[in-house]
Amino acid sequence: MKNIYYIVILLIFIQSCQDESKNNVIIDNLKLKEKKCQKYIDKNGFIKISELNLSELLSELRVRNEQKNELNILTTIGQTKANWLTDKDLVYLISKIESKERSKCIMRVLSSFIPDSKNMTIGNQVISIIEAYRKKEPYPNNLYICEIYDKEKVTEILEWWKEKNCREQR
Repeated sequence: MKNIYYIVILLIFIQSCQDESKNNVIIDNLKLKEKKCQKYIDKNGFIKISELNLSELLSELRVRNEQKNELNILTTIGQTKANWLTDKDLVYLISKIESKERSKCIMRVLSSFIPDSKNMTIGNQVISIIEAYRKKEPYPNNLYICEIYDKEKVTEILEWWKEKNCREQR
């Protein structure tokens, strides 16, 4: 009787291990499909920034599961073209300029400096993107992007935006 009891337990254990391995295969397949959909990620896991649109970039910058002492860094390869933003993109960026949502810093593969992302927000990243646009520079325009801006910078950009729209309406 004792032996039958052990065999039943062993069979249950083996079956649960097989179910777990099936679940792992399914999860791995889903992750692989997700990676294939993200055409802008290279084989090393770096973001090919020239292949992102604005929506994808901001999605990648969002900090989703914040963990204590985690480096929230988005490591990128390359740069965008200087004129990669459309007027529609600028409208979207302006709507996010005061966002306090947590964000990752951008670090280009070429950089040897790891920026501190503790206080980085989507609003700060938006300002960096707009500043590169205003200077007609590709983005990222430095080895790392992790600057914290004050309210005065937000006001300056909103004034620039207002003037830009007034000039275009004339």
